[in-house]
Amino acid sequence: MAASLSTRQQLLAVGLTANAGFVDGLFFIHLGGYFVSFMSGNSTRAAAALAEGHVQEWFAAALLIFCFVVGVMLASFAVRFGPKRFHPPAESLLSQQVTPHGSAVWTAYLLMLLGGITASIPVLSPYAPFVIASATGAVNGTFTRRGEVTVGLTYMTGTLVKMGQSLASAIALRSSVYLFRFVRYLFLWSAIAVGALLGAWAYVVMGLSSVWLAVVAMTLLAIMLTWRVQRRHERRLPRPQTS
Repeated sequence: MAASLSTRQQLLAVGLTANAGFVDGLFFIHLGGYFVSFMSGNSTRAAAALAEGHVQEWFAAALLIFCFVVGVMLASFAVRFGPKRFHPPAESLLSQQVTPHGSAVWTAYLLMLLGGITASIPVLSPYAPFVIASATGAVNGTFTRRGEVTVGLTYMTGTLVKMGQSLASAIALRSSVYLFRFVRYLFLWSAIAVGALLGAWAYVVMGLSSVWLAVVAMTLLAIMLTWRVQRRHERRLPRPQTS
Protein backbone atom coordinates (compact mmCIF):
# COMPACT_ATOMS: atom_id res chain seq x y z
CA MET A 1 0.00 0.00 0.00
CA ALA A 2 3.01 2.33 0.14
CA ALA A 3 2.47 3.02 -3.56
CA SER A 4 -0.93 4.58 -2.79
CA LEU A 5 0.48 7.23 -0.43
CA SER A 6 0.70 10.86 -1.44
CA THR A 7 4.11 12.47 -1.77
CA ARG A 8 3.93 14.04 1.71
CA GLN A 9 2.74 10.78 3.23
CA GLN A 10 5.55 8.94 1.47
CA LEU A 11 8.09 11.37 2.94
CA LEU A 12 6.62 10.82 6.41
CA ALA A 13 6.79 7.05 5.92
CA VAL A 14 10.41 7.29 4.78
CA GLY A 15 11.31 9.49 7.77
CA LEU A 16 9.69 7.15 10.30
CA THR A 17 11.22 4.09 8.64
CA ALA A 18 14.68 5.65 8.56
CA ASN A 19 14.40 6.51 12.25
CA ALA A 20 13.38 2.93 13.05
CA GLY A 21 16.36 1.71 11.06
CA PHE A 22 18.60 4.13 12.95
CA VAL A 23 17.76 2.69 16.36
CA ASP A 24 17.89 -0.83 14.94
CA GLY A 25 21.46 -0.38 13.72
CA LEU A 26 22.42 1.35 16.95
CA PHE A 27 21.09 -1.33 19.27
CA PHE A 28 22.16 -4.21 17.01
CA ILE A 29 25.73 -3.30 17.87
CA HIS A 30 24.95 -2.41 21.48
CA LEU A 31 23.15 -5.70 22.13
CA GLY A 32 25.52 -7.86 20.12
CA GLY A 33 23.10 -9.07 17.48
CA TYR A 34 19.57 -8.35 18.66
CA PHE A 35 17.08 -6.04 16.96
CA VAL A 36 14.65 -3.41 18.25
CA SER A 37 12.58 -3.13 15.06
CA PHE A 38 13.26 -6.27 13.00
CA MET A 39 11.20 -8.85 14.87
CA SER A 40 11.62 -11.60 12.26
CA GLY A 41 15.32 -11.54 13.09
CA ASN A 42 14.59 -11.73 16.80
CA SER A 43 12.20 -14.64 16.22
CA THR A 44 14.96 -16.59 14.47
CA ARG A 45 17.45 -15.59 17.15
CA ALA A 46 15.06 -16.75 19.89
CA ALA A 47 14.44 -20.09 18.18
CA ALA A 48 18.16 -20.72 17.62
CA ALA A 49 19.00 -19.79 21.21
CA LEU A 50 16.33 -22.12 22.57
CA ALA A 51 17.52 -24.97 20.36
CA GLU A 52 21.04 -24.52 21.73
CA GLY A 53 19.79 -24.33 25.29
CA HIS A 54 20.71 -20.67 25.79
CA VAL A 55 17.70 -19.69 27.86
CA GLN A 56 18.93 -16.20 28.73
CA GLU A 57 19.46 -15.28 25.07
CA TRP A 58 16.06 -16.73 24.18
CA PHE A 59 14.43 -14.66 26.93
CA ALA A 60 16.09 -11.44 25.70
CA ALA A 61 14.87 -11.95 22.13
CA ALA A 62 11.40 -13.00 23.29
CA LEU A 63 11.12 -9.96 25.57
CA LEU A 64 12.04 -7.63 22.70
CA ILE A 65 9.28 -9.21 20.61
CA PHE A 66 6.81 -8.85 23.49
CA CYS A 67 7.66 -5.16 23.97
CA PHE A 68 7.29 -4.55 20.23
CA VAL A 69 3.78 -6.04 20.32
CA VAL A 70 2.92 -3.93 23.37
CA GLY A 71 3.97 -0.83 21.41
CA VAL A 72 1.71 -1.85 18.53
CA MET A 73 -1.18 -2.27 20.97
CA LEU A 74 -0.57 1.12 22.58
CA ALA A 75 -0.59 2.82 19.18
CA SER A 76 -3.81 0.98 18.27
CA PHE A 77 -5.48 2.21 21.45
CA ALA A 78 -4.22 5.73 20.75
CA VAL A 79 -5.66 5.67 17.22
CA ARG A 80 -9.03 4.47 18.49
CA PHE A 81 -9.33 6.77 21.50
CA GLY A 82 -6.85 9.58 20.76
CA PRO A 83 -7.72 13.31 20.57
CA LYS A 84 -9.88 14.30 17.61
CA ARG A 85 -7.46 17.07 16.71
CA PHE A 86 -5.06 14.36 15.50
CA HIS A 87 -7.67 12.46 13.50
CA PRO A 88 -11.43 12.04 13.88
CA PRO A 89 -12.24 8.49 15.07
CA ALA A 90 -14.65 7.98 12.15
CA GLU A 91 -11.87 8.79 9.72
CA SER A 92 -9.48 6.47 11.53
CA LEU A 93 -11.67 3.39 11.64
CA LEU A 94 -14.37 3.60 8.97
CA SER A 95 -12.88 5.44 6.01
CA GLN A 96 -11.26 3.59 3.12
CA GLN A 97 -8.74 6.42 2.84
CA VAL A 98 -5.24 5.78 4.17
CA THR A 99 -4.20 8.72 6.33
CA PRO A 100 -1.36 9.11 8.85
CA HIS A 101 -2.53 9.02 12.45
CA GLY A 102 -0.95 11.59 14.72
CA SER A 103 -1.89 9.68 17.87
CA ALA A 104 0.25 6.72 16.80
CA VAL A 105 3.19 8.97 15.98
CA TRP A 106 2.95 10.78 19.32
CA THR A 107 2.72 7.46 21.13
CA ALA A 108 5.90 6.34 19.37
CA TYR A 109 7.52 9.65 20.25
CA LEU A 110 6.69 9.35 23.97
CA LEU A 111 8.06 5.81 24.05
CA MET A 112 11.17 6.91 22.16
CA LEU A 113 11.64 9.76 24.64
CA LEU A 114 11.23 7.36 27.55
CA GLY A 115 13.80 5.11 25.91
CA GLY A 116 16.24 8.00 25.62
CA ILE A 117 15.76 8.90 29.27
CA THR A 118 16.19 5.27 30.30
CA ALA A 119 19.38 4.99 28.24
CA SER A 120 20.81 8.07 29.98
CA ILE A 121 20.43 6.62 33.49
CA PRO A 122 23.15 3.98 34.06
CA VAL A 123 21.09 1.82 36.40
CA LEU A 124 18.18 1.79 33.91
CA SER A 125 20.12 1.64 30.63
CA PRO A 126 19.79 -2.17 30.29
CA TYR A 127 16.03 -1.65 29.88
CA ALA A 128 16.36 1.00 27.15
CA PRO A 129 16.31 -1.46 24.21
CA PHE A 130 12.99 -2.88 25.35
CA VAL A 131 11.42 0.57 25.61
CA ILE A 132 12.76 1.49 22.17
CA ALA A 133 11.37 -1.78 20.77
CA SER A 134 7.91 -0.71 21.95
CA ALA A 135 8.44 2.66 20.22
CA THR A 136 9.26 1.02 16.89
CA GLY A 137 6.20 -1.17 17.31
CA ALA A 138 4.05 1.91 17.83
CA VAL A 139 5.42 3.50 14.66
CA ASN A 140 3.66 0.82 12.62
CA GLY A 141 0.28 2.20 13.67
CA THR A 142 0.85 5.38 11.68
CA PHE A 143 -0.82 4.24 8.46
CA THR A 144 -3.92 2.17 9.18
CA ARG A 145 -7.32 1.63 7.64
CA ARG A 146 -10.22 0.31 9.69
CA GLY A 147 -7.81 -0.62 12.45
CA GLU A 148 -5.52 -2.62 10.13
CA VAL A 149 -1.97 -1.64 9.23
CA THR A 150 -1.73 -0.73 5.54
CA VAL A 151 1.94 0.30 5.41
CA GLY A 152 4.38 -1.65 7.57
CA LEU A 153 7.19 0.75 8.38
CA THR A 154 9.65 -1.55 10.13
CA TYR A 155 9.25 -4.92 8.40
CA MET A 156 10.75 -4.85 4.93
CA THR A 157 10.24 -8.41 3.68
CA GLY A 158 6.81 -7.53 2.29
CA THR A 159 8.22 -4.33 0.81
CA LEU A 160 10.96 -6.27 -0.98
CA VAL A 161 8.36 -8.71 -2.36
CA LYS A 162 6.22 -5.84 -3.67
CA MET A 163 9.34 -4.18 -5.04
CA GLY A 164 10.21 -7.30 -7.03
CA GLN A 165 6.64 -7.76 -8.24
CA SER A 166 6.41 -4.12 -9.34
CA LEU A 167 9.69 -4.30 -11.22
CA ALA A 168 8.66 -7.54 -12.93
CA SER A 169 5.34 -6.00 -13.96
CA ALA A 170 7.10 -2.85 -15.18
CA ILE A 171 9.35 -4.96 -17.41
CA ALA A 172 6.66 -7.38 -18.59
CA LEU A 173 4.04 -4.74 -19.30
CA ARG A 174 6.42 -1.88 -20.11
CA SER A 175 4.40 0.15 -17.63
CA SER A 176 5.61 3.39 -16.09
CA VAL A 177 2.94 2.99 -13.39
CA TYR A 178 4.55 -0.17 -12.05
CA LEU A 179 7.99 1.38 -12.43
CA PHE A 180 6.83 4.30 -10.27
CA ARG A 181 5.56 1.82 -7.67
CA PHE A 182 8.92 0.06 -7.73
CA VAL A 183 10.70 3.34 -7.04
CA ARG A 184 8.41 4.07 -4.08
CA TYR A 185 9.03 0.68 -2.52
CA LEU A 186 12.75 1.10 -3.20
CA PHE A 187 12.76 4.41 -1.31
CA LEU A 188 11.03 2.80 1.66
CA TRP A 189 13.50 -0.08 1.81
CA SER A 190 16.45 2.28 1.31
CA ALA A 191 15.22 4.36 4.24
CA ILE A 192 15.61 1.56 6.76
CA ALA A 193 18.91 0.43 5.22
CA VAL A 194 20.45 3.91 5.28
CA GLY A 195 18.95 4.60 8.70
CA ALA A 196 20.56 1.42 10.09
CA LEU A 197 23.92 2.43 8.60
CA LEU A 198 23.72 5.88 10.21
CA GLY A 199 22.60 4.40 13.54
CA ALA A 200 25.50 1.94 13.60
CA TRP A 201 27.95 4.69 12.71
CA ALA A 202 26.48 7.00 15.38
CA TYR A 203 26.87 4.29 18.02
CA VAL A 204 30.51 3.75 17.06
CA VAL A 205 31.16 7.50 17.40
CA MET A 206 28.86 8.52 20.26
CA GLY A 207 27.89 5.33 22.07
CA LEU A 208 24.47 4.79 23.58
CA SER A 209 23.83 8.54 23.86
CA SER A 210 23.28 8.57 20.08
CA VAL A 211 19.74 7.38 20.80
CA TRP A 212 18.92 11.03 21.46
CA LEU A 213 19.38 11.74 17.75
CA ALA A 214 16.46 9.40 17.13
CA VAL A 215 14.44 11.17 19.82
CA VAL A 216 15.06 14.54 18.16
CA ALA A 217 14.10 13.15 14.75
CA MET A 218 10.92 11.65 16.20
CA THR A 219 10.08 15.00 17.80
CA LEU A 220 10.36 16.81 14.47
CA LEU A 221 8.30 14.19 12.63
CA ALA A 222 5.51 14.31 15.26
CA ILE A 223 5.37 18.11 15.25
CA MET A 224 5.36 18.32 11.45
CA LEU A 225 2.57 15.76 11.15
CA THR A 226 0.47 17.50 13.80
CA TRP A 227 0.92 20.82 12.03
CA ARG A 228 -0.23 19.28 8.74
CA VAL A 229 -3.28 17.67 10.35
CA GLN A 230 -4.28 20.91 12.07
CA ARG A 231 -4.02 22.82 8.78
CA ARG A 232 -6.18 20.22 7.09
CA HIS A 233 -8.83 20.52 9.80
CA GLU A 234 -8.76 24.33 9.59
CA ARG A 235 -9.44 24.15 5.85
CA ARG A 236 -12.47 21.97 6.53
CA LEU A 237 -14.02 24.41 9.00
CA PRO A 238 -16.82 26.58 7.54
CA ARG A 239 -15.72 30.10 6.81
CA PRO A 240 -17.62 32.87 8.65
CA GLN A 241 -20.03 34.71 6.40
CA THR A 242 -19.47 38.40 5.95
CA SER A 243 -22.41 40.75 5.78
